[in-house]
Amino acid sequence: MTRFAGKHVIVTGAGRGIGRAIAERFASEGADVMCVGRTVEPLEETALLCEARGGSAWAHPADVAVAASVEAAVEAALARSGRVDVLVNNAGIDDETPFLEMDPETWNAVLATNLTGVFLISQAVARAMRAAGGGVILHNISIDASGGDGSFASYNASKAGLLGLNRTMALELAQYGIRVNGVSPGFTHTDMTENAVGPKLMEYLNGSFDRVPMRRLVRPEEVAAAFAFLASDDASGITGHNLTVDCGLTANWYILETLPVEG
Repeated sequence: MTRFAGKHVIVTGAGRGIGRAIAERFASEGADVMCVGRTVEPLEETALLCEARGGSAWAHPADVAVAASVEAAVEAALARSGRVDVLVNNAGIDDETPFLEMDPETWNAVLATNLTGVFLISQAVARAMRAAGGGVILHNISIDASGGDGSFASYNASKAGLLGLNRTMALELAQYGIRVNGVSPGFTHTDMTENAVGPKLMEYLNGSFDRVPMRRLVRPEEVAAAFAFLASDDASGITGHNLTVDCGLTANWYILETLPVEG
């Protein structure tokens, strides 16, 4: 498919995992992809992978939590192409500090990247899209926007806030021809996941994961496919939506399965 031939796409957090898969997917469909992140080396690796998929890509280091860095990145994108057709807000960080032990600095760091950073780059890009007559802005939200997941108070709060921002942006920007949607991945198989759980548990998670109807983790390329769909003309009537990609994880409240068995 060449749904994005001639299109110019920005993907934040493109240096690894889901962000890298998103960049590769858009490149494989003909897009010119700007790979944004805080460290240039993995971004350059992603750009090479994008080119191997038949598209074009380039690395631009930037920190979405810093307004001046965001401004410079958007200016660079516009200098290269004159417009931005698609923005994918994928950059995000997490933190496992328990709620009662968390300090304001830790809280603010997560919110700065996951929520304020999305606001900063989305606003800058939306202004350019308004001038150009339209575009698409997409957010990597997470199923944690709708339910808690361990000691991730700042992460969960940032994603819940992003869910609200997604709706409001869709309402306000529709008049300018800008569609805004989100994708909420479930537990995803990335290099970070492998490093965190080890090979034995990973084997269970990818074949016998009882908590998930499809019995496995989501693959990054499946999340990327959802982003590509929402950015395409196939989704021309969709805005303000949050598409869950979780192998069925949130389809089940998991209540009956966890009740004690009567003796």
